[in-house]
Amino acid sequence: MVRPLGGALRTRVTGFVRRGAATTAALAAVLLALAAYVLQGTLHTTRATEEQQRALVVAALFTEARIAIAMQEVNLRHYQVEPSVAVKQRFQRVAEEADQTLAEVIRAGGEQARADARRLRDQQTGYRDLAERLMVLVADSDPSHAQLDRLEVTPAFYSLQDDVDHVARAYHDAAQQQVTALRETQGRLLVGTAVGFAAGLALVGMIMRLVLGYQRRLVEQADESRHLALHDPLTGLPNRTLFGRSLDAALSDAAGTGEHQVALMVADLDGFKAVNDTLGHHAGDQVLLEAGRRLSAAAGDAGVVARLGGDEFAVLLPRVTCIGEATALAESMVAALRCNFALEEGPAAISGSLGIALSAAEGLGEELFRHADAAMYRAKAGGGGVAVYDAGSDTGSQDRMQLLAELRGLLDDGDPQGRLRLHYQPQVRLSDGAVTSVEALVRWDHPERGLLLPAAFLSIAETSGLEVRLTCHLLALAVRQAAAWRLAGSPYCVAVNVSPGCLVDAGFVPAVLATVAGAGLPPELLRLELTETSIMADPASTVRALCEIRDQGISVSVDDFGTGFSSLAQLRHVPADELKIDRMFIKELGQDDGTPDAVMVRSAIDLGHNLGLSVVAEGVEDVGALIRLRDMTCDFAQGYALSRPVPADKLPEACERAERTARAATAPGHRAGGPPATGRHRAAVRS
Repeated sequence: MVRPLGGALRTRVTGFVRRGAATTAALAAVLLALAAYVLQGTLHTTRATEEQQRALVVAALFTEARIAIAMQEVNLRHYQVEPSVAVKQRFQRVAEEADQTLAEVIRAGGEQARADARRLRDQQTGYRDLAERLMVLVADSDPSHAQLDRLEVTPAFYSLQDDVDHVARAYHDAAQQQVTALRETQGRLLVGTAVGFAAGLALVGMIMRLVLGYQRRLVEQADESRHLALHDPLTGLPNRTLFGRSLDAALSDAAGTGEHQVALMVADLDGFKAVNDTLGHHAGDQVLLEAGRRLSAAAGDAGVVARLGGDEFAVLLPRVTCIGEATALAESMVAALRCNFALEEGPAAISGSLGIALSAAEGLGEELFRHADAAMYRAKAGGGGVAVYDAGSDTGSQDRMQLLAELRGLLDDGDPQGRLRLHYQPQVRLSDGAVTSVEALVRWDHPERGLLLPAAFLSIAETSGLEVRLTCHLLALAVRQAAAWRLAGSPYCVAVNVSPGCLVDAGFVPAVLATVAGAGLPPELLRLELTETSIMADPASTVRALCEIRDQGISVSVDDFGTGFSSLAQLRHVPADELKIDRMFIKELGQDDGTPDAVMVRSAIDLGHNLGLSVVAEGVEDVGALIRLRDMTCDFAQGYALSRPVPADKLPEACERAERTARAATAPGHRAGGPPATGRHRAAVRS
């Protein structure tokens, strides 16, 4: 049967409508399902992103704690080599960073993360307590520190390090797994939303960008952490850890081929402390940056330059054929350091002391470091420049470094036990035999080596930047003692020896004046003694400082006169009150009046008097010399013939003996030519 056209149309329309309605319903259902899918996917993605963010934060915090814990050990080992306040402060700073990082995990992490952080914090606290005990023993030179280190500190660190490494890796892996899971979720959401919902695609894109941003940040943070752990934060040069790895690799390569040697150089900046003190620490940082750049430029691509700490650098030459090659490069480095530094605060001039050591057939990195360090100290003692390690010359370098560490510790702690002591030697006025002044001479009551004379440690202080601090410490002791004598009715003038570098230090003169004022000592009861050569080393700066001191009433003495061959034209401008003739001209004076020494002494006395100075003869070892000096109209004398240096409590007796000896020798009718000097007096040396 044929249907009518209208019915067919209606049927088609009805079918279309029905299909359209079904399609619409299906489309609506698809859209609703897609919307629900997108909403559910969005919520799931948001939760996953938040969890991943927390996981990344926790993983990053554990990584920071791991690095801080490792830096504690680095600073602890540095402190064992150089027990200074700066190193201890760095240790405490990184220890606090580790504690704070773990505390942040406890605040922000999940239950398991908090438990892990609490466990690590307890281990960290135990290790830190042990490390601080070890530093106390090292600072006190207690030999038991080695046993504490071996039995407790090192095991505690390795246990803590293994635990924090395990935890950091675990949370890092967990964070990476969450990153992977989030990627899969985002992929599914991208496929679903790409079919019919463009907004979902935009959301996926936003989430992808967010995830990629977090991933990049995590990678950059890891790279930055690795860089900071192996490089100096100021100069960007490799630190001791990375340099040690390069040195070990170079030594292994040299040992394997046997065709070349490894050269290690240790460089120390001379005059850097003066830049810090006069221009400020910002200028000091600029000097360190520029010094690192100059050393790197001189070393070229073949060398590795590192900053070891402070103003000390190291240079590694992995392949050298002879010592001449290394020495030539070292000379160019020292020459580069001698060029003026153009700083924001103004120009600065420093120099460098550089020690070189070549590897032996089976050389170790630590041994090579010790050799280069010893050579550097020898170069510094010689006034800077380059020195090559020599086993014969540098045998005592380890002993010097030990004494340096102990001396620095005494000055850092204020010497609470009074190990640094002053002995006093009377100076007799030859006109009447009266003791009017005394010279202060330092002694170090070392707990293991006994009583050390100045020759054992003064040169160490002068070549390691401690001379100003040591001089100020001893000056304070002498001034307080002089004030006590004055109150007791014996107003002796105390003469204190001043190290060569003190008068060019901007803070020395104010420190002297403050010390005298603080003790209530009249300035005329203090005399500063400077050697002839130290005055002439920098006449302009020295004369300015001496004028400022002398204007305040403190007297000045030129010590060891006659040994420095100074220009008389320069000497006449020095604001001095006294001239001390060196003992080398006095020791044979009592035997013959016609010797060259006698002529020199007489001329020096006449010169001093013509310049308006009083003259002191030091090192008088026999009565004959004392009589001869009286006949030459010398003003004062001191030496073993009168008294040895004695502690402060024994000075009154020593002064009485010295006065009796002087008055007996200079009595009318007593002439020179008496008995010769005893062997004991002849053997006396300056102390």
